[in-house]
Amino acid sequence: MSLAGIIALLLILVFVGILIMYLLRVITILVHVSFTLGTIIAGVRAIASQIETVPETVASVNNDLVPVQNATDQLSSRTGGRRAIGS
Repeated sequence: MSLAGIIALLLILVFVGILIMYLLRVITILVHVSFTLGTIIAGVRAIASQIETVPETVASVNNDLVPVQNATDQLSSRTGGRRAIGS
C-alpha cells in the first residue's frame, strides 16, 4: 500500500473517530433530555391525580352549605331583603 493510501485511511479513521465522539455526545444529551421529560411528565401526572378530587370536593362542600344558604335566606326575608353593610 502506498503512502497516500495509508494517509487516506488514517484521515478516514480520524474522521470516523470524531463522528463517533459527536454521536456519543448527542446520545448523552438525548438521554438527559429524555430523563428530564420523564420527570416533568411524572410531575404533571402527579398534579393531575391530586386535582381529580376537586370537583367531587366542591360538590360535597356545596351540599354541606345548603343549610347555611337556607338560614341566610330566612334571615334575609326577616330583615326585608336588606343586606348587612359590607356584603
